[in-house]
Amino acid sequence: MTYAHTSTLEGFGLRARFRDFVAAIKIARARRAAFDRAYSELQTMDDRELRDLGLSRSDFVYLAEAEANKVVPH
Repeated sequence: MTYAHTSTLEGFGLRARFRDFVAAIKIARARRAAFDRAYSELQTMDDRELRDLGLSRSDFVYLAEAEANKVVPH
């Protein structure tokens, strides 16, 4: 007697790994775009506006990363 075994390990195959890779690239691009938008917007503010908000230019990277994480959680 012979047995036929069909395995449906779709989640573990090359196709699934490639799909996950492409999804990771899309997420990385979306996060980078959100970071760039936030950073550019912060750079347009003058020193007085920043002082009114209690911010300094050294906060820009942290604030832009926080905005990118809101759009696409890390």
